[in-house]
Amino acid sequence: MSENQDLLVSSPTETIVEKTTLVKEKAPVRTDEKKKFIHLIRPLTVELIGTTLFILIGLWGACSGGGVLAAALSFGLAIMVFSASFGHISGVHFNPAVTIGVLVAGEIQAVVAILYVIMQLLGGIAAAGIVRLLLSKHVYDKCTGGATFLTDYKVPNGTYGEILIDEIHPVQGIFIELIATFVLVTVIVMVALDTKGKTGLAPLLIGFTLAVGILAVGAYTGGSLNPARSLGPAIFSHHWDDHYVYWIGPLVGAIVAGLFYRTVWAHYDRRLFVKRPAGAASAAVVKA
Repeated sequence: MSENQDLLVSSPTETIVEKTTLVKEKAPVRTDEKKKFIHLIRPLTVELIGTTLFILIGLWGACSGGGVLAAALSFGLAIMVFSASFGHISGVHFNPAVTIGVLVAGEIQAVVAILYVIMQLLGGIAAAGIVRLLLSKHVYDKCTGGATFLTDYKVPNGTYGEILIDEIHPVQGIFIELIATFVLVTVIVMVALDTKGKTGLAPLLIGFTLAVGILAVGAYTGGSLNPARSLGPAIFSHHWDDHYVYWIGPLVGAIVAGLFYRTVWAHYDRRLFVKRPAGAASAAVVKA
């Protein structure tokens, strides 16, 4: 007897397990806050702290007893290193004259330039205060806190001690500082900002230019080229003689350099008046 039996084949049940990965999302950073930090707070911080350290190193060099050479190398090498390190953040102006020159050259907004100058002046004052605090009174008094002043030429006299026979006149001092700062700002805008002249060697070139400028004019005016560098020492050493020289000279020199850049030196895309004709680019593409 055969019975038809239904064979019940039970197939294994396929269970699909979906794994869910929980991703913890970070709180979104507001775009306006991010831009404010990148374009304003961070550069201003660099200008404040950087100017303080830059002028501090330079003043230590000026008070080291090495004369103009020590001051020139201290300032020049310091700006070289800082430019290579932080140039991409703030431009490493560290000098109100440089900021004014860059403003005239059209490479910075007026409001930001004003904030830069404030940070630089505060940095210069802070640096001079640190020098006053850390140097002995004898060393500090001997170098007048690194203050800049116009050179007097004296000869010894048995009765009266010394007799003044000649001096650098304030007008002469203004023009000396003007020319030296003009050269410095011109080099800065040409090697660090200009479309065609911008180069990775900018920190090196700027550092050498500042060092050469101080070496060239240090024997006559002290080689400031920077109002922030002169302001701090003047405050703490109470040396205000002809102080206006170190504002008028560098600032006017920087303005002239900025104007020359906008009208003469700049690549055509940054020039103020005489720009490249619209069809000039296509005129010399291919010769038949």
